[in-house]
Amino acid sequence: MSTTVPAVPEFRFRNLGPIAEGTIQLRPLTILIGKNNTGKTYTAQAIYAAYKALERANGPATPPLTGDESFDLISWINHPAEPLGVETAAAFTGKFQTWLGTRLERASRNLADRLAIYFDIENLSELKRWRASGELDIAVHCRQSETESRALFTLSGDHEHAPLDTLDISSLRETRVVELLDEFLAASSGGAAASRSELLQRRAASLLSDHLWYRHLLPASGLGGDAHYLPAGRSGLLEAWTDVVRIRLEQDRDGLALTGREPAALGGIALDFLIELQQLTSPRSERRAWQKPLRRPIRVAPEIPSAATHLERLIGGGVVVARGRERVPSLSYQHGKQVIPVQRASSMVAELAPLIRWISDVLGPGDLLLIDEPEAHMHPEAVLAVAQTLVALSQAGVRVLCTTHSTDFLHQVSNCMLRAAQVPSSGSADAPSISVDDLAVYRFEQGEHEQGSTVSPVEVDPAWGIPEDEYVAVAERLADETAQLLGETR
Repeated sequence: MSTTVPAVPEFRFRNLGPIAEGTIQLRPLTILIGKNNTGKTYTAQAIYAAYKALERANGPATPPLTGDESFDLISWINHPAEPLGVETAAAFTGKFQTWLGTRLERASRNLADRLAIYFDIENLSELKRWRASGELDIAVHCRQSETESRALFTLSGDHEHAPLDTLDISSLRETRVVELLDEFLAASSGGAAASRSELLQRRAASLLSDHLWYRHLLPASGLGGDAHYLPAGRSGLLEAWTDVVRIRLEQDRDGLALTGREPAALGGIALDFLIELQQLTSPRSERRAWQKPLRRPIRVAPEIPSAATHLERLIGGGVVVARGRERVPSLSYQHGKQVIPVQRASSMVAELAPLIRWISDVLGPGDLLLIDEPEAHMHPEAVLAVAQTLVALSQAGVRVLCTTHSTDFLHQVSNCMLRAAQVPSSGSADAPSISVDDLAVYRFEQGEHEQGSTVSPVEVDPAWGIPEDEYVAVAERLADETAQLLGETR
């Protein structure tokens, strides 16, 4: 099935790490290719930071609704077919836009903080490209067509009018908003204490702002889900899990305050990955408290867990949560009745274990999965299974962004695209397919004379697939060298 959404989130970068300039549009499956040290991981981490900046852009909704506005809003919710007066509708729209605009401004401020955390730096100047004449900038846009996009928020703080084109006001009927507004009106008319009336008013406005943010603005911008990052070196991070969990993971993400010992030398994306692993291995009651009810919709896509079919078949077993060394809950490999910590399994199993569990227990519709080098430590046959899994995941409602250096990975994705073109109805777990419109590939290339990397979209040929020019060029050079050496030895 096609998962293309009307609005596509777009990320623009300038002077970020080695990148001079580049733009990435997130399709259901987005692949970053290119040589090492050209900025692929910088891009993935910056996109992750932007998602997390949006996640933390909460705060009071000011100014709150007045008493008259509250009464009119309840009437509108209960009778959405009855049109509001022009002035009243304009007042609501203006106030809603103000609330959302304030949140986008908070997201801009949060972005600098998230970048510092996930890149594990003290000053954002460390992210700026060496010898760059311009400023470091990251901008998040909402692209609605080939020619139209709107800036939601940027590192510099600039943004356009908060988009809120359509609003189904009847969706508020079953929320706590109406109840709070009713209480507020009753308290105001009944002569209750002014402080309680004001508190109800603020709570109702805050909850309404949350609803507009999580149920309207973010989904309409293609940013409605949570972001999850699986960094490179996953097997090594799992090996260090028990040491890190004792020292760091029970501490607050943003305010570590350890006494009597130095914190472990681990931060950034790696620490975020392990914190999510700790939440995954917590008791289910604690996991429910961790999930965000407003941001995450109820899971309605059983295709998501089934996307791991290829991986479970590949490893000949499953991945479960079990208590291993030092009684720390972690991931274990299960084969029949045998269960061993993933650290004692093959490096392939250790690399795949987080992906399998994230698919089964963490990812939901609309979420974004970012994964660095999914082919790491893999035999080519295993790489093909990983590629099919990510394609199936992208078609089950989860956006996927990955970096890769594997021609086998790209070739398998191309085959999935060709399968969709030949048999549009295909797309089962055993034979995943993806439309060319659901696929985006970007090449990172190093400029000359220290000018920085550029990011350019790769044109995917519907009749062939993803071009593999640079890999073919390497193979040709290697073959020429072999021919020359053989010729010299004869």
